[in-house]
Amino acid sequence: MRCAPPAFETIFRIPGEHRLESAGMLGRGGRVFGICWFHQEYDRLDRLVARYETYDEVGSDGAPRCGWRRYDEAGRLTLGHEVGMRWAALVERLSRREAETALQHPREQEMELVPA
Repeated sequence: MRCAPPAFETIFRIPGEHRLESAGMLGRGGRVFGICWFHQEYDRLDRLVARYETYDEVGSDGAPRCGWRRYDEAGRLTLGHEVGMRWAALVERLSRREAETALQHPREQEMELVPA
């Protein structure tokens, strides 16, 4: 990766009274390259609220992508968003702040800038 990872709290819209903790990172090399970060969100009473999986990869189909998935405390997928570019390419094309906003969720203006 040619640039720092995104601000995960920004992308996931973590409320100020919650905290986000890293739960690790995995990477794979070769033709099917990828990095995956894992996070857990806790409320102010230290209850697990959600788990997150964020990825920056080139899939087996050769297509670049980055995105995230949110799972509730029971492990059910509740939210997610994917952009058809690697994170570094997204930052190069947009500003870092705009890239983080584009990765938050799709908006018409951003969708015009970022190929799906």
